[in-house]
Amino acid sequence: MITNKIKLSLLAALLMLTGITQASVVSTFNPTSLFLSITRISQTGNSVNVDIGISGLASGAAPSLGGYDVNLSFDSTYLSFAAVAFGDAVLGNQLDLANLGSTTIAELTGIGIVNLFELSGDAAEDLNTLQAPGFNLATVTFDVLNVGTSLLQLDLNALADADGNALSAITLSVPVTTVPLPSAFLLMATALAGLMFAGKRRKEDFRV
Repeated sequence: MITNKIKLSLLAALLMLTGITQASVVSTFNPTSLFLSITRISQTGNSVNVDIGISGLASGAAPSLGGYDVNLSFDSTYLSFAAVAFGDAVLGNQLDLANLGSTTIAELTGIGIVNLFELSGDAAEDLNTLQAPGFNLATVTFDVLNVGTSLLQLDLNALADADGNALSAITLSVPVTTVPLPSAFLLMATALAGLMFAGKRRKEDFRV
């Protein structure tokens, strides 16, 4: 398990890479314009995919996102953490625009808590000019344990722009409803009904 001290040290590395001193870590950007939210929830088979995104960043200018540390809380009686895919499925990983590889951590830090951490290795200028103003940070996949409605909650531990300045964001929590899967019997019955109907149609066509 990665400790909070190590995570804070990684975020502090942004300051050293950009030559910003600790005394200048001040953000004048309006924090209320940033939203960290669950942008999409979808169930495929026995898996639920949860997209986590950020919006409200500047377009082609500072501030852009250089790193984040976020907790996603879930009800462990309904869902079981399976995997994390960092980046946006359409836009690509907006914290790894130069394909240098970002530092990513995804781990369970408690019962029903997934911690997501990412630190960009891109130059601040590239992030400020090339990063999209809104994108998905990661997709978290859960296995469905029970059918019903439970709550997914986002908690922000740290957020930094490309220069290492601290950012704030509004986080949103949403309900997730897991639906029952068709039983093997139902699937088999549906398939048999289709075969019987097709056979009946063939007989009628032959008589004609």
